[in-house]
Amino acid sequence: AEGNFSTPIPDEGQDEVGQLASTFNEMQQRLARLDSARKEFIANASHELRTPIFSLGGFVELLDEDEPDPAVRAEFVRTMRQQIARLTKLTADLLDLSKLDADVLEVRADEVELESVARRVAEEFDPVAEQHRSTIAVEEDGGAVASADADRVAQIIRILLDNALTHTPEGTSISITAHRRDGAASLVVADNGPGIAPQDRTRVFDRFYTGDRVSGSGLGLAIARELAIRMHGELGVDSRRGRTRFELRLPESEGVPA
Repeated sequence: AEGNFSTPIPDEGQDEVGQLASTFNEMQQRLARLDSARKEFIANASHELRTPIFSLGGFVELLDEDEPDPAVRAEFVRTMRQQIARLTKLTADLLDLSKLDADVLEVRADEVELESVARRVAEEFDPVAEQHRSTIAVEEDGGAVASADADRVAQIIRILLDNALTHTPEGTSISITAHRRDGAASLVVADNGPGIAPQDRTRVFDRFYTGDRVSGSGLGLAIARELAIRMHGELGVDSRRGRTRFELRLPESEGVPA
């Protein structure tokens, strides 16, 4: 249902009625912002879904109307698979965001060895890294053990690795380092790619923001930062030409000796 949040209640008085009116107006403004964000989210999501769906529809029509030679057909099928993979990832991201917004995404607080999770995820990316002619090195410095959700930590690492491989040229070196610092368990994903453009650095965690270089949904990093916050941690980025560094900082497990 559409809401009208544009008409405030006069709150000129300093009595209880005036305070109630002021509180109501603050709530009204907050609802207006939420309603605007909801509409923007739906519009952006619809746009992102429309592109691969239209692409798939076009290829299906071409295959139905024409009889392309085997090489062309194989190229069509390859592209269709890419679009299906894009749709699958996008719908999963949208589902995660909806759960985060509704505050129903389960996040546990277990004892998590960051280096162990990083190695497992890095192995998942070996085939992709090989195609990209890149290397992923996992290092440990000090036995970082976090109080976190291992599945969500793995999800963040996947997002950061996917981001690194997508936004860097072939042959880029990527490193993952787990260490303890200032009472926190830290995990750093770094690459020696071209770096993030200055105008993009403050917006990389914005929903649906992709910058000008590479197509994509622009949801991964937004989800990663929100997951970090839900685990009482933080995700930051430092980038310059020739070096980009994402750092995930999480509460250190209480069972880790000082």
